[in-house]
Amino acid sequence: MFTSKSNDFKLFKILIPHVILVTALIGYLCIGAWILMALETRTELMARSRKLIHLSDVMANFTTDSWKILNDAQLGIHSIDRSEWATIFREYMISIAETVDDRRPIRRELRKPDDIDNMHNKWTFPTALLYVLTVLTTCGYGEVSVDTDLGKIFAVAFALVGIPLMFITAADIGKFLSETLLRFVSNWNKMSHKVKQILFRKRCMRRKSSQSTSGHSDVIDIFGVEGSDGKLWFPIGAYVSCICLYCSMGSAMFINWERSWSFLHAFHFGFNLIVTVGLGDIVVVDYIFLSLIVAFVIVGLSVVTMCIDLASTHLKAYFTRFHYFGRAKKFLGMSEELKEIVVLLRAMRRKKGGKVTWNDVRAFLDNELRDRPFEPHELLMRLRFIDETSSGMSTIRHNSFQSDFFRDAEYLRRITALRPEQPAYL
Repeated sequence: MFTSKSNDFKLFKILIPHVILVTALIGYLCIGAWILMALETRTELMARSRKLIHLSDVMANFTTDSWKILNDAQLGIHSIDRSEWATIFREYMISIAETVDDRRPIRRELRKPDDIDNMHNKWTFPTALLYVLTVLTTCGYGEVSVDTDLGKIFAVAFALVGIPLMFITAADIGKFLSETLLRFVSNWNKMSHKVKQILFRKRCMRRKSSQSTSGHSDVIDIFGVEGSDGKLWFPIGAYVSCICLYCSMGSAMFINWERSWSFLHAFHFGFNLIVTVGLGDIVVVDYIFLSLIVAFVIVGLSVVTMCIDLASTHLKAYFTRFHYFGRAKKFLGMSEELKEIVVLLRAMRRKKGGKVTWNDVRAFLDNELRDRPFEPHELLMRLRFIDETSSGMSTIRHNSFQSDFFRDAEYLRRITALRPEQPAYL
């Protein structure tokens, strides 16, 4: 009972930062959408009202002029009422306006073109949320744009804080997905390894006793090594296929809301979302569809991050080969200690005249390092020889720099005579 509660508490502690990060991101998006609605709505509606007033004036002038021309031309032959003529042309011009802008209720707006409350507002919460989402994913949205100075300042400040938050969240979820996939594949490999091992042992038991030894050797060769590389390896095409599969799932979801979309159009739309190309000028009214788009973008960025995380080893290898093509890269990426080890192994191989084994390395460490007593480096500086009758030589030695003193050929000769198997500077 206590163990179960302890495990649940540990799991809860692990999940807390991830949940807080995702919640902070979603809350940040919603707050940004509401602020932009408050800043941009009135300016956008006033601009729309001015356009409609101008359109009404054009329609009125056109009706008056056309009526005069028509009345002069027909002079009683076929006379019609002015209101009837105005109605005909008004319907004609409204049809043209609705054809040009089919997303606005122009007929209703023209009844009161000077009333802002009667205007259709583009800055709804869905469009504002999609706009701030495209700000954080660094792609564009063609339906709305900020026009006020305060809106532009807020958009810049919002992006400076939100873009790192978005990509940290995507990287966190992507890392979680990659670790989950690695754990699943690792467990699958272990299980399949055990199954193969059991089946192989059963086959070995059916063989003759003379073949049992070789069978055991085969078991060691085949199953003894489970792989030295703990990283999951897939071809680069597999990661591309993973992204395409995710976009296909998204396109199947999108065409349920946008009936006029083809599968290819929906796939292109979803791909543009997760690779941060652009959102286009889509107008979303359904809040469920809006939620699906936001979730699709966040999870899609995480999937892309997961693929990059898993493919980073191979991409780095390909990049290194391409970047250093035609140039020596023998010690590329090695530390100084590793370089010394490689040089040492090559020297041992030349001395032995064959392959260096682990036993050779162990023997070298035992003979050269472990069995040698510690000698302070300052000991050589205090050595005095029998022919040094005065303290002048010793004083000079102690007061000089070590590099200058070691250049004394006579002193180096004497030290080498004492320990011929070691260099004088040791």
